Amino acid sequence: MHGHHPSLPQRLHPLTCAVCLILAGTGSPILAEEDPGIALPPVPDTLIDGTRDLQSDQVPGVGSGAAGKGHSTLAQPSHLEVGPVTLNVTPGVNVLVEIAIDQLNRILTPFPNPQVRTVAEASTSVDGSAVYLATSSEVPITLFISDASDPNHALSLTLAPRRIPPRELRLVLTDPLPLPSQTASATVPPGASAPEYVERLTEAMRALAREELPEGYRLRPARPDESVDCVQDGLETRRGQVLEGQDVALVTALVRNVSAARLEIEERACRAQGEDETVAVAAWPQVWLEPGEMVELYLAVRPTPPERVHPPRPSLLGAERR
Repeated sequence: MHGHHPSLPQRLHPLTCAVCLILAGTGSPILAEEDPGIALPPVPDTLIDGTRDLQSDQVPGVGSGAAGKGHSTLAQPSHLEVGPVTLNVTPGVNVLVEIAIDQLNRILTPFPNPQVRTVAEASTSVDGSAVYLATSSEVPITLFISDASDPNHALSLTLAPRRIPPRELRLVLTDPLPLPSQTASATVPPGASAPEYVERLTEAMRALAREELPEGYRLRPARPDESVDCVQDGLETRRGQVLEGQDVALVTALVRNVSAARLEIEERACRAQGEDETVAVAAWPQVWLEPGEMVELYLAVRPTPPERVHPPRPSLLGAERR
């Protein structure tokens, strides 16, 4: 019978030949063409076109043994690890760092009982020595973190929200904080504890940022002698308003970057002119200014306590001139 069909190999379709070669490579037995009970595996069109090498996972029934003889598959990493960020911080020195937007971020502080002060529209919560923060806005967040028992030493952070994974920030003090002294209570008005006093100032400045009049304050224009001075190159200030309270006044001013470079406002370098004592300074809505950019500056001032008022020393040069 076989001698009567010498031209049978020429009638095989090229697709059938390719399938037979593949099955032969796998070690599977090749059955005769007359057997109709075997379903042959499909062959990708790319194999016939010759545009791509055939991988083991493209043909059903071809296992890892066949793949090992041909192409080797490199193992891809199953996950991406993003570790915590350690920041060396100093009280009074602002640190800029990125956080995740629309995610929960964790700030591990060096304080056993931290408290957070900010005027930003961000959600914060405290759990032990950790602060959890979340925001849905791309506006930078400026906040102060201090221990509830010592608000005089606060860490200043500017957080820039970005489309990144959640961040864990670990704050490490560059130098240990001094022990709380008895002089700390002298900065708090009579009848108010230190946390209450800081909370009152924070709420008042938050109201200023919302363009509201803080409760218990009376608004008036600033006098010529009620200006603000920033001892920092590249900044120009212009006096604004004064809000008088019972034991403290809030002074507002405009500050502009008149330099040719981007700079950060050093809030501790700004103070209200005159004999009053500046007890708090905050820039809104941001501390980084592009050339020509302008923001508001809020200062809390109060009369200097009598024990810290020292009479001026007469100048010897002035006496000689007389």
